[in-house]
Amino acid sequence: MSHHEFGYGAKRILIRIILPFALLFSITTVTFWLLSSYLIGRYLQDDLRQQMVRVARVISQSSYVLNPLILLQMKDVINAEIILFDDQGRILNCTIAGCEGDVVAREIVGKGFRAENAGEPIIEFQGVHYNTITQSLTIPGRGQGFLSLWKPAGESDQLQTRIFVTTGWLALVGILGMTLLGYLIVRTITLPVEELVGVTSKIAGNDFSQRAVVRSKDEIGMLAQSFNRMMDQLQSYEKRLVESEKMATAGRMAAGLAHEIRNPLTSIKMFVQVLHGRLHGQQDNQKMAASLVQEIERLERIIEQIVERARPGELCRRRGNINDQLTELLALAAPSLQAGNILLESRLSDALPELYYDPEKMKQVFWNLLINSREAMPKGGRIEIASSPVPGGVEITFADTGMGIKDGNVDICFKSFYSTKPEGLGLGLSTSRKIVEKHGGALELANRSEGGTTATIHLPVGEGES
Repeated sequence: MSHHEFGYGAKRILIRIILPFALLFSITTVTFWLLSSYLIGRYLQDDLRQQMVRVARVISQSSYVLNPLILLQMKDVINAEIILFDDQGRILNCTIAGCEGDVVAREIVGKGFRAENAGEPIIEFQGVHYNTITQSLTIPGRGQGFLSLWKPAGESDQLQTRIFVTTGWLALVGILGMTLLGYLIVRTITLPVEELVGVTSKIAGNDFSQRAVVRSKDEIGMLAQSFNRMMDQLQSYEKRLVESEKMATAGRMAAGLAHEIRNPLTSIKMFVQVLHGRLHGQQDNQKMAASLVQEIERLERIIEQIVERARPGELCRRRGNINDQLTELLALAAPSLQAGNILLESRLSDALPELYYDPEKMKQVFWNLLINSREAMPKGGRIEIASSPVPGGVEITFADTGMGIKDGNVDICFKSFYSTKPEGLGLGLSTSRKIVEKHGGALELANRSEGGTTATIHLPVGEGES
C-alpha cells in the first residue's frame, strides 16, 4: 500500500469520527432550536394576554372610560385599540377609525364576542390581525357593559420571528463551531496516527532509520514508544543476525584457509626439519634451519588463533571466581607492559560471587581488551583492571589512558573485520562481545572524560546461553 493510500485511510478515520459527532450535535441543536422557539412564542403569547388582562382590568375600574380623548391617549400608551360597548352590543366609545357606523360597529362587536367565546383571541379586521381580550365592567350611568382591547398581532409575530432567526443563527454558528472544535480535537488523535502510518510506510520502503514522534504520554504516545522500541529491537536483531552471518562466513573462510595453508606448511616444516638434521656440523646453516622451523611454528600458532577468533565455538563452563583469570592475566602481562612504559594497576574485589563460565574463553576476552589498551598507548600510559560485585552478577572494567575512540563511534568497533591497525584483522572486539553475550552478559566501550577508553564487562551469576 502506498503512502498516499495510507493518508487516505487516515483521513477516512477522521471523517468516520467527525461525521457522526457533527450529525448528532446538529440534530440535537436543531431540535433544541425549534423547541425553544416554540416555547418562547407560547410564552410571549401568554405574557401578552396576561398584560392585556391587567390593562383591561385597570381601565374597566377607571371613571374615564367614556372620555374619547383619554382613551385615545391610552391607546398610544398601550399600543392597542380600545372598544367600549354595552350589554346590547352598542358601541359607547372606540379608538378604531370609522367604528361609529352601524355596520362597522356590529362587525367589531361580533368579532370580539366570537373570539372571546370561542377561546381564539386572534381575529382579523380590515386586513389586520389582532390579539383580543374582552373584560366585563360596570359603566357609570349605563349599567353592565364590556371593554375590549385589540392589540396588533404583527408586533409579537415580528418579535417571535426575530427570536426565531436569531436563535437559528446562533444554532448554526454553534454547529459550525462545535464541528470545528471537534475536528481539532479529533485531529490531535488522528495526526499522531497519520504520522505513525507515514513512518510505517517509509519503513516498508526499507528506510529502517525512521522513528515515530512521541507527542504525548497517552495511549497514542505509548503506542509510538512501543513501536520505536520494537523497531530498535528489530534493528538490533538484524545487526546481530548480520554479525552472526559474518562470523559464520569468517569461520568457514578461516577453516578453509587453515586447511589449505596447514598442509603445505606441515610439508615445509618436515622438509626443514630433515634439512636441519642433514646440516650436522654446519652450525650457521643449522641455526638458519632452526629459525625457519620457529617461524613456521609461529605461522601455525597465528593460523590457530585466526581460526579460534573467527569461530568462538561452544563454551566449556565451570563454577569459579573470575578473579583467577584476571590474576593470571596480570602476572603474564606485567613484564611486557613494563617494557612498554605502561603502568598496570588492579582493584580486584574479594567479595565476588562464583560464576558459571568458560575460563579459557574469558581469558581470551581479557587478552583482547588488554592488547587493545596497550596498542592505544604506543608511548606508554596506565591500564587499570577492576572487578566488583553488582546486583545479579559481576562487573569487570579495563580502563586506559590511550587515544580513546575516534568521534565516540563505539558501535563500529564491534563490527567484524573493522580495525584501525593496518596489521589487525578486526576480529578481537567482535569475538569478545560474542563470547560475553554467550555467557549472558554484555560488553560495552566508552570514552573517558579525562582521556582514554573504558571497556566494561557485565557477567551474570546465571548460566546464560549454552
